[in-house]
Amino acid sequence: MVILKRTLPTALAIAVGLFVLVALLLPVPLLSTIGTYFIDCAVIIAAFALFLGLLNVVRVHLHHIRERTKTWPYSVLLLVALFAVLAVGLVTLTPSQADQSQPSGPSHPALQWIYTNVMAPIQATFGALLAFLTLAAAYRLFRIRDAASVVMLVVTLLVLAGQASFGLLPVLPELRDWILDVPALAGMRGILLGVALGTVLAGIRLLLGVERPYSD
Repeated sequence: MVILKRTLPTALAIAVGLFVLVALLLPVPLLSTIGTYFIDCAVIIAAFALFLGLLNVVRVHLHHIRERTKTWPYSVLLLVALFAVLAVGLVTLTPSQADQSQPSGPSHPALQWIYTNVMAPIQATFGALLAFLTLAAAYRLFRIRDAASVVMLVVTLLVLAGQASFGLLPVLPELRDWILDVPALAGMRGILLGVALGTVLAGIRLLLGVERPYSD
């Protein structure tokens, strides 16, 4: 049982990962074909995982409805919307609009209407709320506690003043542009490099079997 749960999944993951990596690095047609096949298999597995996640969502909310929890009306609304959108997406368009053998998917006019009149206003609402949350977080962040807080507060005020000066003080927009193009850009590039190195390290740990999310 230990072999089936730990050793075999680890060996398969390491072998497939190394093979795909070599196929991407070496311009060998056979290796590229097999590597592409493995990637396509991963996409198919991810699609089945998404389907299982959908089934889990349905199971959880049906349990809420049966137990009459406090949020069961929202569960009903979620399931109705889920199956309605799914049914509309699976309907085929007329031959004059598209290939009748293919589901309409996101191109269906009803789904376009749902996105424009339901999803877009919800996203705009969350975006408006995010402005207030950002303001509250900025108030907590810019409270002067040490020298670093003073530097951050001064830089923020300079950038805001440069953004709102409208040419009244020409030096402020220039100072704002310098702050954004030199220290801020350097910090952003450092963060991106750190993220890239962390991603490479996580991949190496997976290939070496140190991290095993695919086994118990």
